[in-house]
Amino acid sequence: MTPRRAVRVEGLAARLAPAVWDGRVPDLLATSFVRNLIQLRFAEADFNVRVGPQGPAGLELALEAVFRERGQESCAGGTWWDTWKVTVPAREDAARRLVDEVVAARRRFAVLLAEARRAA
Repeated sequence: MTPRRAVRVEGLAARLAPAVWDGRVPDLLATSFVRNLIQLRFAEADFNVRVGPQGPAGLELALEAVFRERGQESCAGGTWWDTWKVTVPAREDAARRLVDEVVAARRRFAVLLAEARRAA
């Protein structure tokens, strides 16, 4: 089990915290769940997720990701940004959707970074 650092949890974002903590998000270094903002920190990326109400009991996740190229081979541009929004209907598990979005974004970045390094 990975040791956790101090975590602050309160507000709307707190509804999504357990899914992140239960190990479904690998390599997580630090987290914060305060009011409507979730912050997730990894060695290669930072995610800020704003959580807002969407329709009857649904949520909107506005994700902003900053990916950092690491290591000696910084030939693919250094830092990359991405933003996107996801609407989560009330019948869907918003916490699971957050985990899926973060895991998929990290996977996409790894593929894009590998392609950029090959092209450089």
